[in-house]
Amino acid sequence: MRPILQEVGTGHSPESLVAALGGEAGVVLLRSRQFDLPQARYSFVTARPLVAFRSSGSVCEILSPEGRAGILPALVNIENKGQAGSTALPCQQFGNPWQLLDALMSRFELLDEMDLPFPLGGCFGYWGYDLKNFVEARLPRKAVNDLELPDCHVGFYGSLVVFDHRSDKVWIVATGLESDGSRNEAKAKSELEFWAALLKTEPTEHPPPHVGGYRSGIRYPVSGIRSNLTRDSFIERVRRSQAYIRAGDIYQVNLAQRFSASWSGTGWQFHEQLAEASPAPFSAFLDCGDFRVASSSPELFLRLSGAHILTRPIKGTRPRSDDPVRDAQLTRELQTSAKEMAELVMITDLLRNDLGKVCEYGSVQVPELVRLERYAHVQHLVSTVEGRMRPDVTHFAAFASCFPGGSITGAPKIRAMEIIDELEPVTRGPYCGAIGYLGFNRESQLSIAIRTAVVKDGAAHFHAGAGIVADSVPEAEYDETLAKAAGFFATVGQAFHPTPRKG
Repeated sequence: MRPILQEVGTGHSPESLVAALGGEAGVVLLRSRQFDLPQARYSFVTARPLVAFRSSGSVCEILSPEGRAGILPALVNIENKGQAGSTALPCQQFGNPWQLLDALMSRFELLDEMDLPFPLGGCFGYWGYDLKNFVEARLPRKAVNDLELPDCHVGFYGSLVVFDHRSDKVWIVATGLESDGSRNEAKAKSELEFWAALLKTEPTEHPPPHVGGYRSGIRYPVSGIRSNLTRDSFIERVRRSQAYIRAGDIYQVNLAQRFSASWSGTGWQFHEQLAEASPAPFSAFLDCGDFRVASSSPELFLRLSGAHILTRPIKGTRPRSDDPVRDAQLTRELQTSAKEMAELVMITDLLRNDLGKVCEYGSVQVPELVRLERYAHVQHLVSTVEGRMRPDVTHFAAFASCFPGGSITGAPKIRAMEIIDELEPVTRGPYCGAIGYLGFNRESQLSIAIRTAVVKDGAAHFHAGAGIVADSVPEAEYDETLAKAAGFFATVGQAFHPTPRKG
């Protein structure tokens, strides 16, 4: 049977559809914000995963759609890849998460079904920064995972709703896939009916969120914002990074701090306010059961369509200003900065190398080296790198080979990641990993998980980083992290007061 693709009329927005889903398991919203980017055309809403997958180190858990660990009836033995209907899979396996996910993905592929620019079902979720430990080299894990977050949390989804913001159309995708990879026509019809019934409902009142901890007159109390590093500690780490650069270990490294604040609202409420405070092309909300992830990322990591692969690294940042004259001055300062331009060229070259590992010889190109992109609180320089993947490379294999993004690690990448592990005291979690989907029909897209918060146990946590090079001014790099966290500060409705300098 072929997947069902049905256009529907509805008054729902992606946000109101998420609200209508109520307590459904595994809700995911990937929301484009209609920026002038071809990759920011579609929004997706999905729920009820066929299979949920999370990993911590080499411990990989397969969960039921309700999030319970246990043996899934009729789920495939992923070691026996490519044969649906084999023995049931225990809830826990040990191994390389990338390889296990790629094997699971092979069960659900819908190749040569329909030529569409969006996914016909897929693997949706986040892949956290520490999955780097399974790429190229087994890197040491020195930082403390104090929030006890899994390295990745994803689900394999057989149905979804697609919002096309360019044509103003809405589609339901229903594949009828079962957890063993077989397809069931009755299930496809049931999926279609489920989404159609929701889309026919009257959207609930959905006023725009008010930045500053308010929505619909409700106050979400927060305590003072705190960081895992003092100002002096961050600056000292910048100087240590520069010592590694002078010694010839690296050319550049990304260094981050984590901000935290109490949060008595829901994860969904936090997402709404973050999206309003800091709009960006790649907004996301992930319900991960015992925690939520909210992201408003400006940076595309990978766009994969069949054999075509594209990445758009960001380097170079300046804050925005309400004063048009000052805003223009900051723009010119960014565009004429030799330091920022060198960083962008360096990372563009690194990503040319990353794509070269999975692409046909001679196919990797840089069609756009420097582009200015502006957002609510910051402005950036961006480049574009693209290529044509070899026929034997799966989307998961290409994703793993390029992971994590060079723009948020440094160059050379492996040594930069070792230094990050040494200098950052807590794990990054989803931050600097990726959020998005790998489609069953080889249509995949992933953003870099920056401007991203984790809401868990009554608190919200948000990383912000800066790229350190030889001529970085440590105090200015610290200020850059504050500019990047401005959306988080606005969301929780408080200014951040750094720990005073000693002396």
